[in-house]
Amino acid sequence: MTVVGASLAGTYAARELRAQGFDGRLVIVGDEPHAPYDRPPLSKDFLAGRTDEGRLALSDAEETRELDAEWLLGVRAQGLDARDRSVLLADGRTVRCDGVVVATGARARSLPGPHLAGVHTLRTLD
Repeated sequence: MTVVGASLAGTYAARELRAQGFDGRLVIVGDEPHAPYDRPPLSKDFLAGRTDEGRLALSDAEETRELDAEWLLGVRAQGLDARDRSVLLADGRTVRCDGVVVATGARARSLPGPHLAGVHTLRTLD
């Protein structure tokens, strides 16, 4: 099984697969280089320096180990080949799988019009 999206929805989908008894190969693909983290505190505690990257993590080391997943972080999934039963990655690799969960989430909206001084879109740790 391949989960495309290594954020909140993807993490919970992977956890639920394991909780429901899925014990096969589990691959989680995410375009960010970071392990899944909680986004709302980015614009609050993290930006203000009241918390660090480690405290934003959605899973601790033990939970990640128990998930027993192969993490492909920092690479974007760019296609799905239903006939070949595979997910195509931007770096040219192919992940073969029996099923796919698409949990890619949402994009941050930007204000329309010219770039405004002091207005920023905060969506990732980067």
